[in-house]
Amino acid sequence: MAKTEDLPASRIRQERRRQLIEATIESIAKRGFAETTLSAVTAEAGLSHGVVNFHFESKEQLLIDTLGFLAEEHFDHWRRAMEKAGDAPAKRMEALVRADFAPAVCSRKKLAVWFAFWGQAKHRPIYLDIHSRHDAARRENLVALCSALGPAAGVGAAPERTATLIEAVIDGLWLQMMLDPEALDRREALAAALAQLAALYPDHFQTPPASIDR
Repeated sequence: MAKTEDLPASRIRQERRRQLIEATIESIAKRGFAETTLSAVTAEAGLSHGVVNFHFESKEQLLIDTLGFLAEEHFDHWRRAMEKAGDAPAKRMEALVRADFAPAVCSRKKLAVWFAFWGQAKHRPIYLDIHSRHDAARRENLVALCSALGPAAGVGAAPERTATLIEAVIDGLWLQMMLDPEALDRREALAAALAQLAALYPDHFQTPPASIDR
């Protein structure tokens, strides 16, 4: 790895911004939203206060960019997973659901940060706007996949309703993982999500085994 001083100035700025965003994620996960100050972030990153002021004009801008980073990361992850899955709707649906429980995006730390931002969305509409911009494409893909798979058991030929049910189960599993990680780990949460797909579309999915690898 090249030393920081050997990198171009633009790359150094990029690295510093990412370092501060990652420190913000750490701080929110440890201290919560209210107690994540610029001082806490710089201490977490091991940088001077002047560095964060140079890259972000305010704490609010740092928080906005942190949420944008998480939203982009999640968006890129499920989109790549679907592309790798090929054209079959069932394979693409499973890839999309599995992507939500991948270690890169589904850690207790990141879940805590997601819920912290969602809790603030009522008071800071820009947070909801950032999330919605990225989530709209996922919702569109999910509805299209539900439509392609046909009527769902217990739901019928209503792809929008089925997509809402799938999203609600995933969000609920994320919340349970964050609240009680000893009772529900990432693999068991994924198994539960895949079991839901099997219940909705028994002709396309099999109920997952008791132990699932991820």
